[in-house]
Amino acid sequence: MERIFPGSAGAVRQRAPGPIHVETESSTRVVEPVAYTCLRFMLVREGRLFVHSRHGTAHARPGMLVIVCAGTLCGAIPEPSATVTTAFVNLDYLLDQLTWRLNGLLRDRHEAELIAAKAFRHNMWATTPPAEATADMLDLLDRTEAIQNAGGGFYDIESVFAAFLADLVPLMPYRELPGEPVVSLAGDGVGGRFPPLRPEIVAVGDAIHADLSRRWSLEDMAQVAHISGRHLARVFNESYGLPPVQFLAALRAKEMARLLREKPGWSVEAVGRQVGWEGRSHARHQFVRELGLSPDEYRRRAHGLDLATPGPETDENTPDPS
Repeated sequence: MERIFPGSAGAVRQRAPGPIHVETESSTRVVEPVAYTCLRFMLVREGRLFVHSRHGTAHARPGMLVIVCAGTLCGAIPEPSATVTTAFVNLDYLLDQLTWRLNGLLRDRHEAELIAAKAFRHNMWATTPPAEATADMLDLLDRTEAIQNAGGGFYDIESVFAAFLADLVPLMPYRELPGEPVVSLAGDGVGGRFPPLRPEIVAVGDAIHADLSRRWSLEDMAQVAHISGRHLARVFNESYGLPPVQFLAALRAKEMARLLREKPGWSVEAVGRQVGWEGRSHARHQFVRELGLSPDEYRRRAHGLDLATPGPETDENTPDPS
C-alpha cells in the first residue's frame, strides 16, 4: 500500500497489486509514525501496543481492533512486544462494499460516503469486538494472507476478505449518526483513492523532506513546483489528501519522533530546532497536535522507561545538534 510519508529508506510509494493487502508482524521495536493512502484495520493478536496519532491514543491489547483512516499519521510502541495483523484496504473498495452491505437502507454510493465519513470522523477508532467475532476475523485474515502470499488473484482474495467485512461492518458506528457537518475521511482531498502522484508534487515533497529546518512558506513550495501557490495547494491536497502546510507539520513530527528515539541526550528544544520548530513550547505543542502525546512521553515509552522517569531538560549543557 502507498505510504504518504517517506520511510527510513526514503521510499515514498509502496503499492500492493490490488485493493486489499494483509500482513502479520511481530515487533519489539517502535513502529515509526507513518500515513498511508488507504484505511488500516489493525487487529492485535498477542502482547500490548500503545497506538498514537493526532486524533487520540489507544492502549491496544489482544482482541482489540484499531482502525486508522487514510492520511492519518500514526505510530505504535510495543509494550514490550506485540503481534498484529493489519488489513490495508482501498477506500473506493470499502465504500462499494458498504453500499451493497446496506442495500435497501441507502439511496446511493454518495450516501455511503457520508455515513463512512461520520463513522470515522475522528480518523482513528479503537474497539474490542466480541471474542467469537474476533476469532472469526483473525481466521479470515489468516486465510486472506495465505491466499495473497500464494499468489492468488483478486477474486480468490476478495471471496474470503468479503466475509471479514461482513463481520466488520456491523461494528462500525453508523447507526447513530451525529448531526454535525460531515468530514471527509482524508481531509478535503481524495488522497485515499490512490491518485497518481504528479512529478512536480513529488519534487515538493522531496524538497521539504531534504530541508525540514527551513522556514517553508506556501510560496517557497510553489517555486519548487513552478506553479502558483493556489494551484499547488489544490493539487497537493489531491495527491496526498492533506494541505502542504499540514504535510510539512506531519513530516516534522515524524522526524522529531525519530530523533527522540535515537538522540536520548538531546532536549526537546534541540530536537524541535533540528526539524524547524523554534522553542520548546512550540515544538511540544506541534508534536502533541500531530502524534497525540508529548515528546517526553513518547521518548520514555519508546525507550521502555517508567513515565515518572525525568527526561533531559533544556539547559546550558544540553547537546546542540549543530
